[in-house]
Amino acid sequence: MRHPIAWALALLASTAVAQSPPEPAGKSDVAVTVGSSTLTVADVERRLGTVPVFQLSQFGKTPNEIRKKFVETVLVPELLQVEEARRREIEKQPATRDRVRDTLRQAMENELREAANSVAPDEIKSYYDQNRHRFNTPRRLKLWRILVRDEAAAKKILTDVKASEVSSTERWNKAARDASIDKSTSMRDGDLGFVSPDGQTEMPQLRVDPGLVAAADKVKDGELVPEPVKEGENWAVVWRRGSLEAVSRTLAQEAPAIRQVLSRDKVTGQSTELAKKLESEMVKNVSYELLSYVNVDPAGDVGARQRPGVIPRHRAKNPGAPQRDERGLR
Repeated sequence: MRHPIAWALALLASTAVAQSPPEPAGKSDVAVTVGSSTLTVADVERRLGTVPVFQLSQFGKTPNEIRKKFVETVLVPELLQVEEARRREIEKQPATRDRVRDTLRQAMENELREAANSVAPDEIKSYYDQNRHRFNTPRRLKLWRILVRDEAAAKKILTDVKASEVSSTERWNKAARDASIDKSTSMRDGDLGFVSPDGQTEMPQLRVDPGLVAAADKVKDGELVPEPVKEGENWAVVWRRGSLEAVSRTLAQEAPAIRQVLSRDKVTGQSTELAKKLESEMVKNVSYELLSYVNVDPAGDVGARQRPGVIPRHRAKNPGAPQRDERGLR
């Protein structure tokens, strides 16, 4: 059984199609009849409108030729297939019913999506104002920091790290793990991430002294701050590993992306609300106890649980007949 929500949405989609506004006079006249299938003038026009302009020439040189050949070579064969499918009752096959339901579900989702595209300018501006921190960020420095309790220890670490350019990173990582009293960063080699001028790191719960950023701003990317930096009652050895320039994005620049976000949120919200409403109104029964007869075996084979005595679809691997060697049958 398909999910009841998907079933309810599919049923609503079929209702929405049935309530479509009537076509203008003349467009609703039947232009093609094949068996019990018909196409109106509007149907032919709509289908012909889906053909790329550069491909129309393959149907003829004049509008009359194009219309006639398109109907004869595309639409009539389609309707013939439909009539034969009906004769064979293909629409009653489970796989066909699944595809029909899925098509209706997608049509319902598209209708909700089109309705949600109407995002007002005031909504976009409100979202921008509430999320300015995402669109306007100050210049930030990527810092590694080893925090110790006294200045002498900080100077010794700084000297050790500078002692060998080849192994400076290795020396730093060991010192961070062994000596840093900030255990939230010591196992990450003292990596604070990108730090804002106010000392806020990429981790909301971790803020450092702004003096670290000010000191690191005096050296280049990849350089150590030459002297330990006072941080509260402790001392920090600081390594500037990189930087990000300030970013300032205007409302006009971000409006298209914000529109997409708001539209997506609307679709999700409306779909969820509609599904809950329809589920409460239309889902009468789901026999979960009967689902125990649906078997999913360890091999990933899904199907109805078979009755005793039925040969399984997956035969056990045959080990093969015994073979004789110098030690006998094996």
